[in-house]
Amino acid sequence: MPSTHVREVTAATFQKDVVEQSMTRPVLLDFWAAWCGPCRTLGPVLESLAEAYAGAFVLGKVDTEREQDLAYAFGVQGIPFCVLVDGGRPVDAFQGALPEAEVRKFLERNGIEPMVAAPPPPPAPAAVDPASPAGRYARALAAVRAGDAATARTLLDGIPEEDERHAAAGRLRGGLAWFEAALAPSGPPAEAALAAARARLLAGDLQGAMDGVLTSVAADRNFRGGLARQAMLLCFALVGEDDERLDDYRRRLATLLY
Repeated sequence: MPSTHVREVTAATFQKDVVEQSMTRPVLLDFWAAWCGPCRTLGPVLESLAEAYAGAFVLGKVDTEREQDLAYAFGVQGIPFCVLVDGGRPVDAFQGALPEAEVRKFLERNGIEPMVAAPPPPPAPAAVDPASPAGRYARALAAVRAGDAATARTLLDGIPEEDERHAAAGRLRGGLAWFEAALAPSGPPAEAALAAARARLLAGDLQGAMDGVLTSVAADRNFRGGLARQAMLLCFALVGEDDERLDDYRRRLATLLY
């Protein structure tokens, strides 16, 4: 009977294994004896269910020949006799060698359902070589978020033309001009909007930054040779160019530009 969900219960262990245990998990006491044929039929059914329910309840085995005081305390007059203890007190019972289906109904009636095992954790992603094109692009994105245009440019320049990220790296590199430009918050509307948008991006507010870029385009779509468009492409790279949430921004930007 070795199991974490099945244990031998005696008068000496009753307080810990039944009363205290039932405060967190119900305990089903199985009063049995070695000479009892129906007990030998029911016992394996109960032990199998205790394993199948994976900790939804604990099965406590009480040998009535050895633990006569416990049997007397629970008023056992015939075996097998099973008592469900929950919250430190008996709440339900049945007598006789019930078939498995009936025992399941008994447990269900008392709110006991099989424990659902948690799904296994997903495999850890493979480590990316920081010197690889993928690693360089990821590090460049992090540098942009931190406002470090010089580091981002160095990393992006190391991505070869044949790599699938080369085009995206070019769009991101073009947006670095927005980071490096002298923009006065008190300047013309297009300039002030781009300055405010840059501040929002550096504060981690990408949506606010994109809204600010659109405000700049609406004020002057040709400001500094289309700096706002480059700024928006940088924002798209940070969000993830395949993110469907960008569809609305792409449409609004195209409307303002063309």
